[in-house]
Amino acid sequence: MLLRILWLPLLILTLVPLVPIELGWLSPFDQVVSTLPDVLYFQHGALGLTAGHVPYAPGFMTAPYHGVTYLYPPLTLLLTVPPLLAGSRYLSAFSMEMLALALAGTYLLARATWRQGERQPLGLAVLVLMFCLGPLLITRVDAVLGLLVAGSALSLIRGRQALAVAMVGLAVLVKETALLAAVPIVLFCLFPDQDRSVSLQRRIRKVGWGLVPALLIFALFAVWSRGGEVTSMLASVRRGVEIESLPASIAILLSHLSPIHAYQGHLRSEQFAGSDVGLVALAVSLLGASVVAVGALWFAVRRQRPATSIAFCVAVGLCSTPVLSPQYLLELFPLLVVAAYLELPRQRASWLLALGLTAALLTQIEYPYLFDSLIHLQPVGIALILARNVTLLLIAVVLGHSAAQKQVPNGAQVMTLFTRG
Repeated sequence: MLLRILWLPLLILTLVPLVPIELGWLSPFDQVVSTLPDVLYFQHGALGLTAGHVPYAPGFMTAPYHGVTYLYPPLTLLLTVPPLLAGSRYLSAFSMEMLALALAGTYLLARATWRQGERQPLGLAVLVLMFCLGPLLITRVDAVLGLLVAGSALSLIRGRQALAVAMVGLAVLVKETALLAAVPIVLFCLFPDQDRSVSLQRRIRKVGWGLVPALLIFALFAVWSRGGEVTSMLASVRRGVEIESLPASIAILLSHLSPIHAYQGHLRSEQFAGSDVGLVALAVSLLGASVVAVGALWFAVRRQRPATSIAFCVAVGLCSTPVLSPQYLLELFPLLVVAAYLELPRQRASWLLALGLTAALLTQIEYPYLFDSLIHLQPVGIALILARNVTLLLIAVVLGHSAAQKQVPNGAQVMTLFTRG
């Protein structure tokens, strides 16, 4: 009910400062313009591909980015090519492409539930949460990633395991952060069901068939790039502690004991440095990795609430990674909605959606509009990022508690309905 009441003002809140700027009707605000360099990066990668340059090789991207390594996986590279048809209007065309893909993916996700008799406003809730993240929705590719992961979770609920693996495999080729969802999904498919009616050989075969599309695309680009695709993936891993991550928030809280300072990393991300920052990040990362591993195994053994369990692993990963850019939340939001509407009791679902809405709005306010305040460690910026990261922690706690509980009758009925369908 809350989403039905708020969807129009929330869409106005996110679109009014964005669409006129993207279409060139108004002079751009500096804050929104700060979200556009990634689109220019995409453009020069796409130009390099159409010019016949070897992907991921030195000099692949066109000037002035010819000396910069292209870091995104192959599907992202392919997604950035169509807007080139717009010529000098590449920025607007890319944004419209991402908006169209977000709308189409949401429609397909909602339609898959409608066909099985589930009449909750799932598509509307997904759109509201994604739009509330602001300009990042149409200046990044993460919405495509998030919708693929949500579709994979829905496929698991419906018993289509090969399709679930295929979708999450393609999501990894959009962005490697989808590995947070791929681990529990693949483990779920490999572990036996309760009556052990499917042999291990058949389970492995399903996973193998599901991985074929992603492996073929990956292999094609690996051969074409002469191994440069793998090298670029490793280059993207070597990053410091980003200023918006939970480890950075902990470092801020401890800054009176161990001084910290912000600086710009080699990938132009704002990062923290200090004598204990690396140690804090390592401790949080190890804890998060352990929780994700245990959670994925627990989920695979119990085989209950797939979307909730996958969302839990993604949320824990976002909380524990030292590299947390605001668009990463787009991987989580569609999963939250699928879990809330299909697997959780009404009251808990409402709390989860309210937390997701809070995290989205806090993130949009923090980036791009008040990002300078955070970079300069001003009280407003610090308060915003601390509130956002606490909200993410609460989301992980609610998801973990829900995934650990026995399946409620409503969720069991939905799962049975999908399986029979």
